[in-house]
Amino acid sequence: MNIVQLHDNLFELLCLIDDICRKENVRYFLDGGTAIGAVREKDFIPWDDDMDIKVLAEDYPAFKAAMEKNLPRHYHLVEPEVFAPGFYDFVVRIYDDRILLRKETEEDRYYRNFQNHFGTDVFIYFNAPAQPWRQKLLRLETKVLYGLGMAHRYRVKDQKYTTLQKLQVAVLRLLGKPFPAAWICRRWKKAMLRWQGKNTGWVYTGNYPVNQLFFFPAENYMGTCEGEIRGRKFPLGNGVDAELRAIYGDYMQPPVDKDAFIHHLDPEDMI
Repeated sequence: MNIVQLHDNLFELLCLIDDICRKENVRYFLDGGTAIGAVREKDFIPWDDDMDIKVLAEDYPAFKAAMEKNLPRHYHLVEPEVFAPGFYDFVVRIYDDRILLRKETEEDRYYRNFQNHFGTDVFIYFNAPAQPWRQKLLRLETKVLYGLGMAHRYRVKDQKYTTLQKLQVAVLRLLGKPFPAAWICRRWKKAMLRWQGKNTGWVYTGNYPVNQLFFFPAENYMGTCEGEIRGRKFPLGNGVDAELRAIYGDYMQPPVDKDAFIHHLDPEDMI
């Protein structure tokens, strides 16, 4: 599968998710690189190799039920604890089990090939405290739990870490060994749901990469606007511009160094 074929499959899945959400009256939004593509490219970013959507925590139970009810059998929704006894991250995924993206590796087998199929990441935006000091504590708690989970990763890619960051990861991995990955995921979920049901006016990117843990005004998601991918309209939060600028900077200007962004696949490994 080359990148063009991958994008064709991702578009088919995105249309399916959109159809299901419209049918079941479930709210969701494009996210991350997929949102940038819908605003800037009117398509997927040419070098992007995955897809991102987001769901508010209050809508996630209905979203999960809608997917499990309506997705064809070859699509699966997996939550972080399903990776146990291993740990990958705190991201929910929907993947197609029919197609391997690359030749299977020992690492793929460790994660039962969950990462070796095309699909979409589902980022959940949780209610968050309004006070800056509480926000800092919540961000720290998220990072610590992620660090503990790294004890159960197949390997840690720390080439871009500073010496201090490598030391922090090593300590947290050591501390995380006595705690099963499933327990760490449950503890993370408990922390993320602490502010649900409270009208704080803020939401938190609780299962984003740890270098992108942001707090945004909840009003950013009270309404929707539309982005376009391949001639079809998809929902974006009405605060999408402010959100993308906070995370990516001037996202309307394509980067010179495309390798500065996360790539999940090496084109030479794709089959």
